[in-house]
Amino acid sequence: MKMFRHLSSIALAAALVAGAGPARAADFEWKLFTPFTANDKPTLLYREFAADVEKASGGRLKIGVFSSAELPYKNSDALKIVATNQVEMADVAIGPVSGDVPDLNVFVLPFICTSMDQFYKAADAALPVINQRLSDKFGVTGLTMWTMPPQQIWLTKGLDSISELKGRKIRTWNRTQVEMLDLMGASGVAITPAEVIPSLQRGVVDGAITAAIPAYDWKFYEVLGFGYMLNFTMTDQIIAVNSAQLAALPADVAKALTDTAAAWQGRFREAITQAAIDAEKKLQEKGLKLLTPSDADIKEARDITRPMWEAWAEKNGDTAKDLLTKVSSACAG
Repeated sequence: MKMFRHLSSIALAAALVAGAGPARAADFEWKLFTPFTANDKPTLLYREFAADVEKASGGRLKIGVFSSAELPYKNSDALKIVATNQVEMADVAIGPVSGDVPDLNVFVLPFICTSMDQFYKAADAALPVINQRLSDKFGVTGLTMWTMPPQQIWLTKGLDSISELKGRKIRTWNRTQVEMLDLMGASGVAITPAEVIPSLQRGVVDGAITAAIPAYDWKFYEVLGFGYMLNFTMTDQIIAVNSAQLAALPADVAKALTDTAAAWQGRFREAITQAAIDAEKKLQEKGLKLLTPSDADIKEARDITRPMWEAWAEKNGDTAKDLLTKVSSACAG
């Protein structure tokens, strides 16, 4: 009898496995491109986001996440490759694609938003305006926005006031930073990420602009001594999708994607905020000193660069003026 019960249990288990059949293949398999490298914090978060979308859709939508080393694209390609459906989704930073949409590059303006709280207030106001433009010109929809920590100036030598930036050569990664440094008496130098450390080692530049997380990841503490914590600008990262591909999804699958993306704004915010805190702590532990500008220095920097706001809006038309009004109001509130 015991042998019979044992065999019956085996038979029942086999029947259940046979009835379940193979795991269901996804109905939709998409690619998401991020210009960050494979082990950067944003790439790791995007992989978690993709797993949540797959779960929320009941396995019907599977998103493969590809970093900059895995697909032959650059940061500046992100918008076009979504628009042309080379990938269905991408992490689109407006700054690097501003050649295509110069009127959307409002967050690059120095001192318009200088904290996480300010950025996320402004993002809610800005995304509808940004989406209208992306939809009309490119057939692309932004599902949500997130940001890296504020940008700082990392230096070989310290300073006691902002006036001591004069004469220094600083690595920049966009034209607005060059213009800002010019107004402060410094010089902006365009250098690719791969050349930043060698250029600092050779004394080609006296410092570099980036956020705390990459400053730690790039081991700035080995070649630099100071971080000048101006918090002068935020990046705006958009989880963007090809609008036609989104429309082609069944309603429940599309809802699973959009709802998950909306929820992930908070996940990105929490994770990036903590990563920035950890990076600053580790930089200090490695001996790099973080310098807090005086209120007078921050006011001077704001006053010097404020004319850049109106000049940018006048140059780029009605959409830019609308964004400037909405973003500056949200960040000031």
